[in-house]
Amino acid sequence: MPSFQFELEYAKSARSACKHCKEKIEKDAVRIGMKTVVDMESASAAERAKGHAAESAKWHHEGCFPKIRKSAWFRQHLPEDVESIAGFDALEEADQKRVSAVFTLCKGEAAQEEAAVPQGKRKSGGASGKPSKKAKLAEEEAAPASGPSALTSEQHNSIETAKAELSRKSAAALGCLLQKNGLPKSGRKEELLDRVAEAKVLGVPPVCPTCDKVKLRWSKVTGNYSCPGFFDEEKGHFRKCKADVETCETDLQ
Repeated sequence: MPSFQFELEYAKSARSACKHCKEKIEKDAVRIGMKTVVDMESASAAERAKGHAAESAKWHHEGCFPKIRKSAWFRQHLPEDVESIAGFDALEEADQKRVSAVFTLCKGEAAQEEAAVPQGKRKSGGASGKPSKKAKLAEEEAAPASGPSALTSEQHNSIETAKAELSRKSAAALGCLLQKNGLPKSGRKEELLDRVAEAKVLGVPPVCPTCDKVKLRWSKVTGNYSCPGFFDEEKGHFRKCKADVETCETDLQ
């Protein structure tokens, strides 16, 4: 009978997909791996073949992992001590606590809400704790509408309606639509859905009129368009652009 080994680590890239939901696992997010181990000496031919096919770990989102088996199976195969799982010691303390809660949930020993915490992602701000530019941008994009120049109630309702209409599309279809309009196509399906819905309601910003290199970016906080900057291939470094546009013509193809 095969046994199972489990692993924990921060995703090295955004290329791996969760074996349960099939969605990509975001870079630096905590992922849980499971590997089937077969005793080749006592195993049957079919079990040996299966063992060879399962030599590499199958990765899962934290939130998806409890859904892959029943609690009785987890109680039989998960180790008693979560700290003994490979990679546990390399996780940050907050991620260790959350993963411990997930494994407790798997065994049916905790209520769903106890483990319903945000999925972990390794901090990218360095030792100083200062958030990176990418983190600041994500915070700004996720900020609620406020002030006269942010989303109006009508725009917000229109975006929610668009999301409902687009929700049946696959992540691949949403990515193709974003790529066609020159917008970033990476991220989870929820992020792609938000991006397409906003572009459908607000339109796709044009290329920056100042640097003529990249598309303008709209801020939910200020309500203005600005240039995110671009990589200058001739100079070999990133260049900032000071373009700041209050309004512009937009369209979604």
